[in-house]
Amino acid sequence: MPLELKLVHKLIYKLKLTPRMRLGIHLLQMPLLKLKEHIEQQIEENPLLERENAAPRSAGDEEKRNYTESLITKPLTLQEHLVRQLHLLAESGEDRRIGEEIVGDIDDNGYLNCSIEDVARSTESTPLKASKVLSLIQTFDPVGVGAMDLRECLLLQLRAKGDNKSLAYKIVDKFLPYLKNKRYKYIAQKLKVRLEKIKEAIKEIARLEPKPGCSFNPERTVRLIPDAILRKEEKRYEVVFNDWELPRLVINDKYKRMIKQKDTPKDAKEYLRERLGAARLLIDAISRRRETTQKVIEEIVHVQKDFLDNGVAGFKPMTLEQIAERIGKHKSTISRAMTNKYLETPHGIVELRYFLNPGVRQENGELHSSRAIKARIRGLIEKRDGETPLTDRKIALSLKEGGISVSRRTIAKYRAQLKILPSRSRQK
Repeated sequence: MPLELKLVHKLIYKLKLTPRMRLGIHLLQMPLLKLKEHIEQQIEENPLLERENAAPRSAGDEEKRNYTESLITKPLTLQEHLVRQLHLLAESGEDRRIGEEIVGDIDDNGYLNCSIEDVARSTESTPLKASKVLSLIQTFDPVGVGAMDLRECLLLQLRAKGDNKSLAYKIVDKFLPYLKNKRYKYIAQKLKVRLEKIKEAIKEIARLEPKPGCSFNPERTVRLIPDAILRKEEKRYEVVFNDWELPRLVINDKYKRMIKQKDTPKDAKEYLRERLGAARLLIDAISRRRETTQKVIEEIVHVQKDFLDNGVAGFKPMTLEQIAERIGKHKSTISRAMTNKYLETPHGIVELRYFLNPGVRQENGELHSSRAIKARIRGLIEKRDGETPLTDRKIALSLKEGGISVSRRTIAKYRAQLKILPSRSRQK
């Protein structure tokens, strides 16, 4: 049958982002410092934008400013950031003591420069106990911190993304030395997959951070400046936004009037109209960024009040979908609003994404946070240190007595994620 060329009409619907939407998306996922730099740059480039004259501050405003400035005058080091998370998540004073010793041996690249045996000797604990605390630290931000070598660092990052069964994970786990020599065909043969798949996985590996601690150099530590601070007022939390350093923008009246004046040249009017539109878009986008971020944080505080009051054992299940539904925004918008954002809590500075945690549904329909369940599992196991270790079945029974129904298989999975050995291997 001969080939035939013909014109065919097709109706295709495409979503086209408007300049307003593109700018809103861009600003929404910016860290606070980057937003400040962007605003400063726009003031330099756009004559229609200028800083609002600072109004006299009230005593309350001055108090808030002093409070927020006290949090950001000195950038956090990697070790300070890790210790804050340790004090937030450690289950006991002993864990904090061992954790501080481990953090002190983590170099600027984020790698642990001593053995577990060295930590155990320095803290007069056991290698098993030191391993448990190291496993906790390896769940901290930045992802990949606390690894002893590159392989472990990359595996930690892939596990955090839920890719522990991916092709990229298998390559890092078993064939990392072959990547250096680009022996891709050999890896493909051993894993019995097509070469194209190997190359795709290698691209994913290349996006990982080989030196997670380097994000804490002087130029980048300021990314941990909290976007908002929680201050407890009796039984509720007040959200104080840390936007004092952001320039307050207004439209320049002089240039705005020139657009309406008859003696203004046509090309000048066109330029000023374009700049006026860009100025209004920026002011609107900044306002919408703050509004969306505020709604997200307020929802987090509402759901996680027990955690804020009592620590990780009070953590509640929380997902992007849940937040999106509650505040009437799309899930992708919530994801961007939580990217590179930090919240100062009673337990230290916490990334907003930390509050996302799926739940384990009970027979009665109730949900329990997997993070809270893991904390209980760790606590049950550590209480039995020096005695007969609890089996996964006994842990499941103990949790059930406390109103949490979890299968033995799930207990084993959580225990493995916590890097806690099976009961037979924990016997002394």
